[in-house]
Amino acid sequence: MGEARESVAIRGLGEESVASVQPSESNARHSVLGPAVAVDDDRRRTKWRLSFEIAMLPLGLAGLAMARGDLASGNTLIGGAQAAGALIVAVYGILGARIDVKRRSNPIRLLIARNGFELSTGKGPISWDEVATISDPRSPAGDPTNLRVQLDDPKGFAERYALSPFARVMLRVNRGELVLGSGMAKPIATVETMMRRQLAEFRRSGSDGPEPYAETKAGRIRTLKGRRPARKR
Repeated sequence: MGEARESVAIRGLGEESVASVQPSESNARHSVLGPAVAVDDDRRRTKWRLSFEIAMLPLGLAGLAMARGDLASGNTLIGGAQAAGALIVAVYGILGARIDVKRRSNPIRLLIARNGFELSTGKGPISWDEVATISDPRSPAGDPTNLRVQLDDPKGFAERYALSPFARVMLRVNRGELVLGSGMAKPIATVETMMRRQLAEFRRSGSDGPEPYAETKAGRIRTLKGRRPARKR
């Protein structure tokens, strides 16, 4: 998580400190969010997924070679379809591999704190006041397959965090949801419950959000937006 975080041992997270630390999580202190619970990455699953993503690149290149042959023989429709599919496979593999390589270098997948959370491969800490709900509407209640965070203002979020064009498209495809995935060492239902508890506590307390922070990347300075007044729900 770069300069935006530092991990040290702490006694707990607010009044709801973890009594006994399990192998799948640990206590930490984030340089912006403060005391936090660090949820570890599922290393075995990440390694398997990385191997699969690397294998997608030669598959994509082979598909492009086949498409080139079809286009040369005059099969424009079939060749075009093959080329598009091969390109999607190759790009998906490259982007996924880049993310999972970063995850392999950091055992922590997610930090959950009183004022917000941060994904290890994300753009920076996200305040709870930017979150509308935490749930996976595509799965039965109590049995989520992915950790999903519905943003309160997806368009504003994309602007504040300077998301890439691809990330903006995916945010729109997911209808304003951040898909944090499922590759964690703890069950998704457990992580979802932890985040919901912190979100509810944040709204009840009405306390100020995290202090502004500056992060340098590609010559840009971004400032974490201050907390907006919590809406009554």
